This record gives sequence, C-alpha cells and structure tokens, in this order.
Amino acid sequence: MRILASAFALSFALPTALAQEEAAVTTTDLGHGIYELSTGRAGNVGLLVGEDGVFMIDTQMEDLAPLIDAAQKEVSGGREVDLVLNTHLHGDHVLGNAYFAGRGAVIMAHANVRPRLVEPVRVELVGRTPEPLSGAYLPSVNLDHGDFVTMNGVTARFHHAPAAHTDGDLFVHFEEADVIHAGDLLFSGLYPFIDLDNGGTVGGFIAGMQMIADLAGPDTVVIAGHGPLSTKADLEASIAMLSEARARVEALVAQGLDLQAIQDENPLADFHADWNWGFITTERMVWTLYRDITGETQ
Repeated sequence: MRILASAFALSFALPTALAQEEAAVTTTDLGHGIYELSTGRAGNVGLLVGEDGVFMIDTQMEDLAPLIDAAQKEVSGGREVDLVLNTHLHGDHVLGNAYFAGRGAVIMAHANVRPRLVEPVRVELVGRTPEPLSGAYLPSVNLDHGDFVTMNGVTARFHHAPAAHTDGDLFVHFEEADVIHAGDLLFSGLYPFIDLDNGGTVGGFIAGMQMIADLAGPDTVVIAGHGPLSTKADLEASIAMLSEARARVEALVAQGLDLQAIQDENPLADFHADWNWGFITTERMVWTLYRDITGETQ
C-alpha cells in the first residue's frame, strides 16, 4: 500500500509536484460499455463508452492523466472524453481535470466541490493545506442528488451522501447495468479516510455506505474509490467495522479518557491485520474517531 499512501499525500501538494513512479492502467470490462480503470496509485476511474460519447468518473492525478486517456481510447475507439464527474474534491480524483478539459471535456461535481478547491483548508490529518486550484482544474457544472446523465442506453444517476467522506460526495448508479461507482464512500477492505476538515463525519460516512448498500443487490458490482472491485457484502463489512470501531472509541471517551489514553488502550487491535494500511493506519483511525466524537481539532 506504499504507493497508494503516497498518492494521498501527494494529492495535497502542487499539481506539478507529483511523483514520477512507474504506473500502468488495468482496464476491467464490466459490461454495458462500463469499465474500471485502475493504476493502484489514485482513485479508481469509472468509464461509460458508446456511440453517444465517453463519460468518465474521476481523473486521478496530472501525471497519470495521459495514461488514463490512452487506456480509455483503447476501449472507446480513440474518442475524447466528453463528460467528467468528480466524485469529490481530493487531488487524487481531480488533478487530471485540466488535461481532459483541455481536450474538450465538461467537468461536473457537487456544488460544494469547486469552492473548496478554490479556497482549500488545512487538513489536520496530513498537517498541510492543499494548493488552490483554478481554471481548467475546476468543475464548471454543479450536480446534486437525483440528477442524471443518460448515455449509450444507460442512466447514470447521481446520489449525494451529505457530510460523509467530505461534504461534496456523489456516487453514481448505472441503473440498467447494476454497477455503482462509490467514489471514496468505499475504501474496500481498508480503514477509510474521513476528511473532517472538509465536511466529512463518521456518522455521515456510515450513512453514505448504507445508501449504496441499500441500492445494491447480490449481483451488483461496486467500483470502490480505493481497493478492488466490490460487492454489497464488502460494503456491509465496512459498515460493520466502522460502526463497531466508533462504538468502542465512544465508550472510552465516555469514561473520560483522552486521546493518548485511548491510543494506549488500542481499541481496534483486532481490526489491525485486516484493515490497517499505509495512509490510514489503526492509530490514525482511532484519531479520526476521537476527533469526530469530541470535536477536538488537533
């Protein structure tokens, strides 16, 4: 998970300061003209292609955008991307925007995304403030819950999960295809990054995952923001883990323990082997839960 953790850290840096590690795109055909494009270095990309055009979900990072574009052209017959949805504001999902906008794509996102890219706030988890974005990096069309795009015989319906991973999360349900792109509302098999400084909350994150699970059936394919292709069962496992983790930390807070004392208790010890990873370690998950519960900012 080292490369993925590095991508998260870099998503808060200058667009031109991205790492030049070797990367390759893995393309997975999900049927109905829908594909997942993954590099293992940033948020998983969704793609809908057909005679009507090309619709892309998230653009990864600036240095990866040409690779993503080459991969999508292999399945779209060399077409340019027409529409892009940013599932939320983080750099590993939006820093390829300018590349695709420069080739004619219209960039869309929830209304809360653009202001947060223009005037970023300090993210306490990484101890830094992202560089502000402007121009072609910014979405130009605002979407909200229930809006949809119909292309290539498939309806892509957008669902807003309030105060979840951030305050601007949209996930996409390809209704006829039984495919959902969860954005960063699903870190499959991983502790989630919940960006408290950009409007995220633990309760909202759990509720957002539940929204997706409620739409999913036993055969639904879920494209996670990070991690492998997933199912309803994977969502339910993440919901159960995070709900239990929150309850454990809440109980210790209720006993009057401070953050260090709770860390010393190691309340998530039995989750560590299965859920810990390079960016959100068990210690950082406890820190996130404590901060969400108490409202402390440091």
